[in-house]
Amino acid sequence: MKRTLVAFLLAFCMLINIVACTPAAPENDGPITLTDQCGETVTLDAPAKSIVSCYYVSSYAVMALGLSDRMVGIENKANTRPIYQMSAPQFLELPAVGTMKECNVELIASLAPDLVIMPKKLSESAATLKGLGLTVMLVNPENHEDLCEMLSLIGAACGVSDMAEALISYYDTKKTELSALTADAKKPVVYMGGNSSYLTTAPAAMYQSSLIALAGGTNAAAALEGDYWTEVSYESILAYNPDVIVIPCGADYTADDIRADAQLAALAAVKNNAIYTMPSGIEEWDSPIPSGILGAMWLASVLHPTLYTADAFVADAAEFYQTFYGFTPDAALLK
Repeated sequence: MKRTLVAFLLAFCMLINIVACTPAAPENDGPITLTDQCGETVTLDAPAKSIVSCYYVSSYAVMALGLSDRMVGIENKANTRPIYQMSAPQFLELPAVGTMKECNVELIASLAPDLVIMPKKLSESAATLKGLGLTVMLVNPENHEDLCEMLSLIGAACGVSDMAEALISYYDTKKTELSALTADAKKPVVYMGGNSSYLTTAPAAMYQSSLIALAGGTNAAAALEGDYWTEVSYESILAYNPDVIVIPCGADYTADDIRADAQLAALAAVKNNAIYTMPSGIEEWDSPIPSGILGAMWLASVLHPTLYTADAFVADAAEFYQTFYGFTPDAALLK
């Protein structure tokens, strides 16, 4: 990406040590009242100093906002998240409190956190915890706007709104730069396969579709309705005839599986070997997470390598993680 980023990144120099290298300090000690992403009122007497997160997306946000030291409970299977081992290894020792579908209310209550962050799907458990006197924030980061709102809410609840503003500003600046970079470029047709099968894809309402557009591509399935991976036929894929096929981070299949499928042999993407798997060594960049902008940046380097090179992306991604997560990843994990 153009080196105009340098000026912007310099503006973050004072934040780098704060966000990544030292625990976040509260901005004030007064009472806080917020409205969460389910319209519920959240009231704290002071910024939360102990946090339980029942959802990996909110746990990632806690890390990115410099709040890792405040976590006292985390979602199940934390050891399957590479980012925890790299940025917050102490997470692996925390009590596992549940999943997006169910949580251990008794365990959470026993931890007595100042704040419990839960996904919308756990609304019933949230009501139970509130009845036990705990403060709960429900989040629902299904797109970029909701992600930014979640970051702002967590930042405000924990007294680190400046951290949230810095991350959101970085994200928005990159969005503007990507849009400008690819404004006059040809927009390749991109087919993004689903996680479980390449015979499912992302319709226009999914976050992955906005990622494709931001990277300077055209979603092959933009005419489909729905907000989740949608099943399509071979005939539909052949009619799309995408220039590029993208395999998401958590897919159960590989590029070789697609190449071996004789029914897809006529596709331009297959003929030109334009099948790419998103890097998955650190985080799920095709999801609405704090580092989700890296998914669009990576895809831009794939679709428009003369405008934004792979090396430039690796450098930018490494700088992102150093700034907001406090570590420099192995370059091999970014490709």
